[in-house]
Amino acid sequence: MSRTININVEKNGRPVRVGNICGDSTAEARFSYFDEYLQSEDARPISISLPLQKDPFSVAKTGNFFEGLLPEGFSRRAVADWVKADENDYLTILEKLGQEFLGAILIDDDGQAERDMAYEPLSRERVKQLAAEGATRSTELLMQTHLSLTGASGKAGLYYDSENDKWYLPKGRAASTHIVKQSHVRLGHIVLNEQLCMQTAKKLGIEVPESFVINLGNGMDSDVLFATKRFDRYMDSGVLIDGLKCPGRLHQEDFSQALGISSKDKYERQPSGYLRKMFELIRNYCSDPIRDQQ
Repeated sequence: MSRTININVEKNGRPVRVGNICGDSTAEARFSYFDEYLQSEDARPISISLPLQKDPFSVAKTGNFFEGLLPEGFSRRAVADWVKADENDYLTILEKLGQEFLGAILIDDDGQAERDMAYEPLSRERVKQLAAEGATRSTELLMQTHLSLTGASGKAGLYYDSENDKWYLPKGRAASTHIVKQSHVRLGHIVLNEQLCMQTAKKLGIEVPESFVINLGNGMDSDVLFATKRFDRYMDSGVLIDGLKCPGRLHQEDFSQALGISSKDKYERQPSGYLRKMFELIRNYCSDPIRDQQ
């Protein structure tokens, strides 16, 4: 019997089933849209690289998009080790981390994650452990909450109640409000440097996301975290969890997913014309291409 992973996109706070990935292994896995989704009035492709069509997509196109939802580097290896899977087995990792990707993609788990939705209060000491213990701690939190955040540095998706200055750990399908990034084991003051760059860009008139440094001690690397408000969440979903407003999800994809570039080739090592391809994509698909190119 072929392995099947059902794919949803959240719309107006509720998951909508759009298709599935079928195949016993990554060498056979192919995504296809459900017929009923294709026939619906508001059907939209989940990626520019996966346009609406009846036929299943190739193994390569399927892998290029869905692997782009997963952690990279050490975080990917740590997660694979945690779930006893090969790090190249993106299907198993996708299933284990299927409730909180960037954007609005959700893996169907027969409603279990929705029933288990909650926000667990985090003590100051527990947040400090996240800063001090690096990627190992973030991997533990990631596995507890089924979060999948792309990139190679240690990150966790947390919920921040700004009115009361309290942090929470999302459970089940509960959405996070902020991405919290740790210091780098080999690069000193990286959190301070990132916030400095953000504030400098803001002073120059560049639009930047809301971000701040969480200082849990004396400002040393082991005491600080970098918090960024998520651009792919909105707060008026109308859903309350444990008395807290649950964010809604906004669908998105990055350039590598839209261009069908493998996550292994995301960081250009040899001249491959990525910048030209990105500008062509903006011109062909964006509603305001002149502004977006600027």
